[in-house]
Amino acid sequence: MNTPARSTDPAVLERALTRAVRALAAGDDATFGEAAAALAAFDADAARTVLGWVLRGALEELHPDGLDADDLRAVVERCARSAPSWFAGLEPHLLVLALTGALGEHPEVAEVPRAPHEAVLRHALLLVADLVGATRRPLVRHVQAALAEVRRAETVEMP
Repeated sequence: MNTPARSTDPAVLERALTRAVRALAAGDDATFGEAAAALAAFDADAARTVLGWVLRGALEELHPDGLDADDLRAVVERCARSAPSWFAGLEPHLLVLALTGALGEHPEVAEVPRAPHEAVLRHALLLVADLVGATRRPLVRHVQAALAEVRRAETVEMP
């Protein structure tokens, strides 16, 4: 039995990401759940890559002189404190995992908590909402910049 291919359409990803972040801002649990599920149904590598670029871009905008461990700790703490009460299963270590993954730091396999892909994405969405909300640019600009970086990287990698 073949598993259906997951979507890789950037427009689908952009809509799901935008819908999820807007739902977080509006306190809309049901819409957030639907959007997070749609994002989880998207190609996992593509979703992680775009979310990583969005997070990196926001961090660079907020910390133009660079980040240190205290800055990252403050991001995780602020994000955990500002998470809506309805956010199921908030786990600060998944915030750390999503944040460090976005920065290109990947812990040893034995150190990575066993968590479903959707749980990590939901935590990454909390980070996106928090960090992008603190910048001067709207979410759509962050997503467009991330998609442009992905396209640029794909063309550089081609022979």
